[in-house]
Amino acid sequence: MNPDMNSGENNEFVEDELSLSEFLVPDTLEIKEIKSIYTNEYEYSEYLSEIEFSIADYYCHENRKVTDKDVIRALKNIKENRDKPISFFEKPLEKEIAKSLVEPLEENPLFDHEFTLVIDYVLWVIDNRSWLEDKQAYVKWITYVLGFFSDEEEKKYERQFKKFARKMGVSGAQVDTLLMKRDAEDMFDEEDIFGEGGLLEGLSPEDVFGEGRTADDLETGFFLMNDDEKFDFLMDKGPDYVELVQDYVMELAEKEEFEKIQDFYKKFNEKHKDFFPLHFIVGSAYLNSDPALAISYFEKTLKATEDSEEFPPEMGGELKKYMDILTKLLLEEATEKVEEKVVESKKSKKNQKSGKKP
Repeated sequence: MNPDMNSGENNEFVEDELSLSEFLVPDTLEIKEIKSIYTNEYEYSEYLSEIEFSIADYYCHENRKVTDKDVIRALKNIKENRDKPISFFEKPLEKEIAKSLVEPLEENPLFDHEFTLVIDYVLWVIDNRSWLEDKQAYVKWITYVLGFFSDEEEKKYERQFKKFARKMGVSGAQVDTLLMKRDAEDMFDEEDIFGEGGLLEGLSPEDVFGEGRTADDLETGFFLMNDDEKFDFLMDKGPDYVELVQDYVMELAEKEEFEKIQDFYKKFNEKHKDFFPLHFIVGSAYLNSDPALAISYFEKTLKATEDSEEFPPEMGGELKKYMDILTKLLLEEATEKVEEKVVESKKSKKNQKSGKKP
């Protein structure tokens, strides 16, 4: 075996067993008061650029189907599990981003709170591309900006971008700013995006990063909230943001935090009666873990929508069809279990007659 190859494999194994938190310094009271790294991006450019480069590289060379939501989930998972070894991250994108941060953090450790702010900043940048109404708005944009696209792909992207920007009333100056290709290390050099011709012209930093900022502004910042903040926000305004309710519940399901789902379901129903989408959303959350419970929530959905004009009859038909399929699968599973018990029982009786232990 090539000793260099063996050494490389050992180094990779060691790296996989490291956690990002090993390179993070405990927070001070002063550090905890920092709300955002906005206007100080350049100080954190080595970390930000590694994240952006990893995302663009992954999209360009590994998976052209990766979406902005996939990136958001990956970044949030890294943020929430920064104390876990890198081997904990199973999805390729998560692992690539986490690995890319080891070297800069090893050379220049961050405070723990600073690290979360770096992740939050990238999440905020992703959210600022949502106006493009493309599931891959940010992914394609950062791939273009960092120069990963071929010449043909670049021209195609520019045509599509400018066409949509015109429809949205974005000025030519703003389009030029957004399409300005930069090297990864220059991505976060200081520039006033809130000034004339900037993407957020007319807003102030406080509008975006202020403590009073909620998803009620532009549905922005929801993913930057912690679970308790999301809970409180949705308790108050959930009926106006069905998609956010769904994102919240499905995220809890992914983390297998079903007790939190039940707590949210109970309290939300107490405050917002007859909000039938919640039954369906919670039912969907239990599809993999408890199909029988999922069916019960779908039945509640049908019952709650029998006299509702907001729920089209054809949707009700689709839901019933879906429930029938699940019921059939559950019956088949139950039948298989009964048959297995019968076989085991026969084996046991046969062993008893022959004097053998089962």
